[in-house]
Amino acid sequence: MVELFLVGVYALAVTGAANLAAERPRFSPLLAILTLGCVNFGGLWRLCAAAVRRLSLGEAPAFDPDKPIHRTAAFLLLLGFVNLALNSLIGGLALEGEWLAVTLSDAMVALFGTGALHLAVAFLGVGWVTRRRLPDVLRRLSLRMPTLREASVSITIGVGLWIFSTAAVAIWERAVPEAVFQQQTEPARLYFEVFSGSFVSALMLAVIPALSEEIFYRGALQPVFGVLLSSLFFTATHQQYGLTPALATLLAVSLGFAWLRLRFHASAAIIAHAVFNFLPFLASV
Repeated sequence: MVELFLVGVYALAVTGAANLAAERPRFSPLLAILTLGCVNFGGLWRLCAAAVRRLSLGEAPAFDPDKPIHRTAAFLLLLGFVNLALNSLIGGLALEGEWLAVTLSDAMVALFGTGALHLAVAFLGVGWVTRRRLPDVLRRLSLRMPTLREASVSITIGVGLWIFSTAAVAIWERAVPEAVFQQQTEPARLYFEVFSGSFVSALMLAVIPALSEEIFYRGALQPVFGVLLSSLFFTATHQQYGLTPALATLLAVSLGFAWLRLRFHASAAIIAHAVFNFLPFLASV
C-alpha cells in the first residue's frame, strides 16, 4: 500500500501540474521538474502521436503532442508500462507470493485505494478544478444516465463477454497440463476467493473496479489514446493473471467494453464491466 500511495501522490502531482501549465505557462517549469524534463522533448511526443494514430481502432484519438496534459498523460502511460513490465519480468515470484498471502482486509484496502486513484487521476486529468466545471468533466468522461435500451444492451454484452471468457478458460485448461493450469491460475483464483466469502464483498469487487476502471480507461484515456492502447494498458495492469493466456482473453473483454464506450458512453461500459465481474460469484454459489 505504501507503493500505491506514493504512485498516487506522484500521478496526482504531475497531473495537476500539467493542467496548471495548460492554463498558466508559469507552471511549466514545475511540470518539467516533475517529469525530469521529458515533457519538453517535442520530437518524442510527435513520434508518440504518430504511433497512437497507427494503433487506433474505430475512432480518431485526440492525442495532441503540443498539449502539456496529453504529453503528461503519455509520459505517465509509458512509466506505467515500464513498471508493469519490470514487475512481470523481475518480480514475478514475489508478486505471486503477494497474491497467495492476501487477506480480505488487505484486499479491501487495495481495492478502495486503487479505485480512488483511478477516479482522482481521471477527474483531475480532464481538468476538474483547474480547467473544467463538474458538468463539463462528466461530459468529457462520457458519463450519463443510460436509457433502458442502453442498459439492456450493456447487460447483454457483459453476460456475453463472461460466457466468452469462461469458454476461453475451458479451452486453456484442456490445452495445458493440469499442474501448469493450476499454477498459472492460482493467484487469480485465490484473489477471487478472498472476496467470494460474502455477497457484500463480492458486490464491491464487481462494482468498484467497474466504476473506477471504466471512468479511467474508457472515459479519460480512450478518447485520447484510442481503443487499442487504452485496452492494452487496462490488460497489463491486471497482474494477478501473470504472463498467461488469460491476458489475451482479458484484452478481448476490454475491447468489448471499449466498443460500448464508442457505441454509447462510458456508463454503458461500467454496467457491462460490473455484470462481467459479478457473474463468476453467482456461478460459484
